[in-house]
Amino acid sequence: MKNLSFDWNDLKFFLATARHGGLTGAAAALHTSPSTVSRHVTALEERMQATLFLRQQSGYQLTDDGDALFKHVEQVEQAMMAAERNGHASAQREITGQVRLATSETLAIHLIVPNLHLFRAQYPRLSVEMNISLARANLSKREADLALRIADPAIRDGGGDYIVSRAGTLDFAAYCRAGSAAAKLARKAPDTWQQLDYVSWDEAWADLPMAKWLKATFSEKSPALACNSIQAQHVAIRAGIGIGVLPCFVGDRDASLERFGSSQPIFSRELWLVYHRDLKASQRMIALRDFIQGLVKNHLS
Repeated sequence: MKNLSFDWNDLKFFLATARHGGLTGAAAALHTSPSTVSRHVTALEERMQATLFLRQQSGYQLTDDGDALFKHVEQVEQAMMAAERNGHASAQREITGQVRLATSETLAIHLIVPNLHLFRAQYPRLSVEMNISLARANLSKREADLALRIADPAIRDGGGDYIVSRAGTLDFAAYCRAGSAAAKLARKAPDTWQQLDYVSWDEAWADLPMAKWLKATFSEKSPALACNSIQAQHVAIRAGIGIGVLPCFVGDRDASLERFGSSQPIFSRELWLVYHRDLKASQRMIALRDFIQGLVKNHLS
């Protein structure tokens, strides 16, 4: 090889051709045409004053000069990729300040908080403030930057301008204490639910799908416990106070519980990420949004 003056635009076509053994595979990998790949490879050979490939019917095979160049350029490529990764990591470390998240008790306690150390490892200078409540935070009043909601996205805050995206699906099932009388009855006589005690939501939250399902199932009985906390209901189910409805990713992980009745979810609700359009370019919000989207995909899908 007479000349080591490289043009990276030609080199990427050279690398793809070497890796895929020909023009067609390289073109597919680079989303271009075989003629474009050939033009860049030929230009590189002319610049290098060397034959880099043996053109055969079975494909392109590296010559000795081509093999030497391939090893050198591959090292350069790896160094460039490492620099890019380091640059991205540095950019992550530079995101500072505070980002506010509004979500439900269940999602906060069982999904987000247990994994928040991973977010902090990526963004050590970015702190998170959480608004944990059944009531929806008013994004127009900046009560939160981002909301993860178990709700219809059509429900908006005061006509504000929001960006709404579906994050995933949350399945629900009925649970009872494992080995309890309710569990034994469910196996022997699954249609006798009305004989059993149950825990549910208080009147203020009677419109929740979980509360409606329980009321329809136990139409002739009042709940043994009614409250506005799903965590309290979880503890009550575990204590054997009655049957209750929990998200499957919570109930299935509790070894002291078992599903009551059907092994299939009794209903599902969609999860939505919501934020004000004014924050669409906020690096703090984007960092948390993408992190939560990944959590939902990895833990709830």
